[in-house]
Amino acid sequence: MAARMHSRSPSLGFVRSLAAVVALTGITVGWPLTAVAGPPGIGGPGGAGGPGGGPPGGGPRKEKKEGPAEEAPKDKAALRPIAPVPAQPEQRRRIMLFDLHGYMRMRGDFFHRMNLGLPDVDLSTFEPLDGNKFFSPPVESLEGREDSDVPVANDASCIARLSDAGVSAQRIGNRCQRRNGFASANIRLRLEPTLHITDTVKVHTQIDVLDNVVLGSTPDTFAYGSPNAPLDLFTRTQVPPQGLTNSTDDSIVVKRAWGHIRFGFGLDLRFGRMPHSWGMGMVANHGNGYARGDKSDIIRHLDRDYGDTVDSVRMAYDLGKDRRRTHTLALSWDWAASGRTTGQLLGPEYESGRLLGQAFSAEKFDNVYQWSASIERRDDQEMLQRKLSLGSPVVNYGLKTWLRYQDVDEVFNTAEDLDVLGGQEVDGSIADLSPYGERLVARRALMVTPDLWVRVNWRTLRVELEAAGNFGTFRLRDVDGTIDDPDTFYETRTSADLQRKIIANFGYAFEFKYGFFKDRFHIGFDHGFASGDRGNPPFAPDVQAPVPANDDNNRISNFRFNPAYNLDLLLFREQLGTVSNAAYFKPWAAFYFFENFSARVDIGYALASAKASTLGNRRSYGIELDGAIRFHDANEPIFFQLQYGVLFPLGAFNRVNPTEATISREDARASQTVQAQVGIRF
Repeated sequence: MAARMHSRSPSLGFVRSLAAVVALTGITVGWPLTAVAGPPGIGGPGGAGGPGGGPPGGGPRKEKKEGPAEEAPKDKAALRPIAPVPAQPEQRRRIMLFDLHGYMRMRGDFFHRMNLGLPDVDLSTFEPLDGNKFFSPPVESLEGREDSDVPVANDASCIARLSDAGVSAQRIGNRCQRRNGFASANIRLRLEPTLHITDTVKVHTQIDVLDNVVLGSTPDTFAYGSPNAPLDLFTRTQVPPQGLTNSTDDSIVVKRAWGHIRFGFGLDLRFGRMPHSWGMGMVANHGNGYARGDKSDIIRHLDRDYGDTVDSVRMAYDLGKDRRRTHTLALSWDWAASGRTTGQLLGPEYESGRLLGQAFSAEKFDNVYQWSASIERRDDQEMLQRKLSLGSPVVNYGLKTWLRYQDVDEVFNTAEDLDVLGGQEVDGSIADLSPYGERLVARRALMVTPDLWVRVNWRTLRVELEAAGNFGTFRLRDVDGTIDDPDTFYETRTSADLQRKIIANFGYAFEFKYGFFKDRFHIGFDHGFASGDRGNPPFAPDVQAPVPANDDNNRISNFRFNPAYNLDLLLFREQLGTVSNAAYFKPWAAFYFFENFSARVDIGYALASAKASTLGNRRSYGIELDGAIRFHDANEPIFFQLQYGVLFPLGAFNRVNPTEATISREDARASQTVQAQVGIRF
């Protein structure tokens, strides 16, 4: 019994296990096994564990007869762990990687005769005339004199100085016309950092540093009154831009910040202030250009000025486990507008000061709510290239619909009324919201925007189409006949003065591209259409305004492309601001050579869909020729581009100028631009 008990002891099991390992592996132990202490009579000097050891009592060891091997004793205690080890809890892998993308660019632009040579004022009345958003340089503009009703040339103008120098009238006309130009340069550093919290959790931001700051626009002589620089001639340094001090914006502008969570069962959740884009970007365009890795136009997407941002909660779900054929169903709740906040109405104490910890929307029913639903099949750039390598056509498509609703709103939403915002001061504190409450009327706005997008890729062919429309109704202040009378314009603010407007407009964009010679020579054709409104002249008051200034009907039928959807250098990008009340046709060709260089030529023609909304009551806007030479290093993230464009305006810009004596037509003249960009993309 004692021997059986000793055979089950943990120490004996450990010794036998160690001896078996040594025998199986053939490892020579550097010390005798007799050194291992064991129970009395088993280990130790003269024990069974040492050489020459015998049975208890020190007698000689008996020879064991040959026979079947004995079964090793089961020592469960030796296999039992000393302390139980708890199971490791399941958790997501934390990676905390910091990913940074963006670009640094510098642009230099020269524009010549951007007013198309049309006078800015009526020389008989000295009143402003309908023109475009550009003007003659102030030094070249006419000025009024107290002692004369007739406008005369500025003393610093080219005409005045050459006349004083005795130059002939013909030479003055030739030399001064060449001076009608603008030259400027600006920079932007765009940072797009991403925090990878875990494999499935990310936080994205977009930060612009010195966003389109005009070079030389913030010297120490401007707004700061440096004693060392009483004149711009003596300026020594540039100071950081500060909003409402020496610039319209601050040095650093945080434009977007949003979270992104991917769940294992296919759900994708995004929330925050995020980029807003869909399809080709005709309606919603984030302004970031092509997706990273897309080489359709390697620099075009960096020369952008606009971009849409939305405050939203978006949920998307991938239908189908096969990534090659999956469809994405997405729903979103967007805050398009919240109305005035407590901080905007009552001051900083009601924003983040001692009275309230945070600002909130002061009125619930003046919010513009937006909901969207979409179904889409879109391959990312990597998957698209893999499918195209198989030689089969790839079809992507999607349908998205936005719904907007607003119950009440301010009767006006213009900068002229900002002086009457806020409450009334009572006993040194702001405690009355009545001025804002008096401005609210029943807007009763409802608008639906369906948008269809289709793209077909096959080898070097790409055909893409996007079509959308806006349909709805809302109520707007009828300003017809009162816009010239400020007293009447601001006095009547009741809901009874609102006129019901119907929204019904449509537009589409089409792009075709095909590559030859191993995809090094591209030809393409771009076409698009946007409906117009007869009561909405393109230059009054704003080319991009959706509501006509002097509309004589109750229908809003002018469709507007997103201004970030760049098509050219002059007509739609600068003169008109965007595609609206227009149809365009643009063939183009591009050639990629020496791996790092490319050249492109565009020829565009545009006409108006409603000629009554043009300056000349004609159809043809004009013909534009654009050319570009580009360098884009394949190994280093640098790029350079030089562009030239010229616009030949046609009848739509030949303004009709009625006067008391006669009706004359002013012929528009050609405008042109030279632009250069240099930058680093990372």
